[in-house]
Amino acid sequence: MLFRNGDLQVRKLEERDKNLLVQWLSNPAVLEFYEGRDNPFDLDKVNEKFYESEKDTVRCIVEYREDTFGYIQ
Repeated sequence: MLFRNGDLQVRKLEERDKNLLVQWLSNPAVLEFYEGRDNPFDLDKVNEKFYESEKDTVRCIVEYREDTFGYIQ
């Protein structure tokens, strides 16, 4: 974990988050603001974009009371 303040925490992206990213990044409402609605992510694309590239980037998941609701880097 990188940060915690009460029930809010920020932790590094983990392997277990792959399917969550696929779910978020295949949602048209999310894609409207990220990559475009016609550019959904599948597992291969999530692996390439978030797990295999830019090793110097710190990728994180944001949770509140153990509910995962965001991604930051």
